[in-house]
Amino acid sequence: MIQVMANEIYDVVIIGTGTLLAIEDVGGQSAEILWLCVVGLYGIQAARYYLDVHPDARLVMLEAEDVLGGTWSSKRNYPDFWTQTPVKMAEFSDRPMTPPPDEDQYYGYFPARYTTAYLESYVDDHNYAGQSIRDRILFNASVDSVSRTKEPGVQWTIVFNTNRTIRTSTLIDATGMTSQPNIPDLSGSSVFKGETLHHKSWGYEQSILLKDPSVRSICIIGGAKSAADVAYACAKSPRKQKIHWVVREDGNGPSAFFAAPAMSARYANSNEGFYNRFLGSFLPNRFGQKWGWLKWFLQGTAFGRWYVKRLWDGFDKGLRASLDYQREEGKQMGFANLEYDTPIFWQNDSSGVSNHPDFLSSIAKSVHVYRRNISHLSENSITLQPRRSATSLEEEKPLTIPVDLLVYCTGWSATTKLFPAHQAHEFGLAVPREDANPEIEAHWHDLEKVADPVILSRFPTLKHPPAYRKIAPTETPFRLYKAMAPTADDSHSIVFLGKTVVGDNFRNAEAQALWAVAYLDGEIRHLPSQMEKEKEVAETVAWDRRRYLNKGELGSWLYYDVVNYVDALLEQLELSSHRQKGWRRDLLDPFLAADLKSIGDEYKRAHVP
Repeated sequence: MIQVMANEIYDVVIIGTGTLLAIEDVGGQSAEILWLCVVGLYGIQAARYYLDVHPDARLVMLEAEDVLGGTWSSKRNYPDFWTQTPVKMAEFSDRPMTPPPDEDQYYGYFPARYTTAYLESYVDDHNYAGQSIRDRILFNASVDSVSRTKEPGVQWTIVFNTNRTIRTSTLIDATGMTSQPNIPDLSGSSVFKGETLHHKSWGYEQSILLKDPSVRSICIIGGAKSAADVAYACAKSPRKQKIHWVVREDGNGPSAFFAAPAMSARYANSNEGFYNRFLGSFLPNRFGQKWGWLKWFLQGTAFGRWYVKRLWDGFDKGLRASLDYQREEGKQMGFANLEYDTPIFWQNDSSGVSNHPDFLSSIAKSVHVYRRNISHLSENSITLQPRRSATSLEEEKPLTIPVDLLVYCTGWSATTKLFPAHQAHEFGLAVPREDANPEIEAHWHDLEKVADPVILSRFPTLKHPPAYRKIAPTETPFRLYKAMAPTADDSHSIVFLGKTVVGDNFRNAEAQALWAVAYLDGEIRHLPSQMEKEKEVAETVAWDRRRYLNKGELGSWLYYDVVNYVDALLEQLELSSHRQKGWRRDLLDPFLAADLKSIGDEYKRAHVP
């Protein structure tokens, strides 16, 4: 294991939940390079692509936990936690994953423990200069802060493990979007005597808590897929505790659940059926320089937009019918309260995959579901407010529920604790609005005001959103070029990976990692000016707000758009090996991990001497 010396000066640092150190020769001189990165999907791919391009680099990863994997670490696993990305997609292009046995698959979706094992073996069998990626991991190490430095030749100072300091000229942040739990400040939380935890800790704690005889009543708070996963796990517990699931009435509402099977026999599952360039043409997004003929017709003509709306309306109607919110087995449990609020096209409620054959039926039979706001916590209970849209006398009254275990499935904080707020805001990261620089906000407000009519002219569909409950954002949006780079950093000394919400993080991690290496190495040939970057970013933020409503306020919600976004990144790198031969296959084939297997070699042929 490489020892990181205090106060050393390094050339490159990548920061995430953990860290990564590289030392390499640059220009024939000995130059030390430190990478600090999350040992999850984005950090692993940052290490892999950097080492592919710079094979003599020496790296060490500093990981805050004692295990690797991030979301897919063994600490976050539990028996009923299954992937929402299926086989052939839930892997990296240079190493296929051995498919789980048939009994552990449901239309290609599978238990997360197989992904954990895959990542564990991945870092073992990738070797560079006689060391595997695992050999370079320093566990139980965490980054405390990062600050900009004015010292010549040094851009950044990093403090980790409280009092250890290193300095560097180049920085990559791979912390992504799932590092800091978001826990609401509920009235009475200080007097609540039951157990509380965030769903990040559910995998580590659930085996003990579900067997604990003192845990008789469980309350889950949140509306996204993580809440549904915890509810399902509780429903499958042999002890059969009382299970309550609270979805805020004044929030975005509960997730929609896509079926696991595909609607066409051409595809193995719903992910394959959705993530292809044909379906990508039915999405009004701004990624890529050129539209194909199909996208031009569907998004650029009145008849095409009418046809797209008709298709999405039909899909939404069919999805609601298949989910059967009024099913008999769930009527006494409030299962109908899980019906999502806005049409599925807008993704304002988020979404997930019903990735177990009994997923919804188990929840319908065993989980009490409420659409109410929370009033307060007491010593051993939670009190819900009367429902504003009450349909019965019972819902017109407050409701107090005994609770022994409270599980916050309330997502993640979009802001970072690594940088001071003023610095994060300058980069283009999300910060609390009260910490935002008024001059910077005014500048972006003017740009986004100009961008908004441009987006509506290009995508008239977005002029007509459905009725929805608008929630005032508490953070500024992400304003990063290509969702990775600050627009004003001429030094190219910092990038951010994983600051997007997409439906396929494996593919996104590969594309972003290769783009980041090219950007830091100065190998992107036609980078626009700062003014042009700002114009593009402003249009992306304006588009995201129109496209995904409340979810789009952060400027990072690209859930349906990973196909076009990845194509745009690789297009800028002038790569094409990921495209299929023949227009029919290129249009209709699903986006599989293997599609990217040649992009690294193609890039090196063009950019590495």
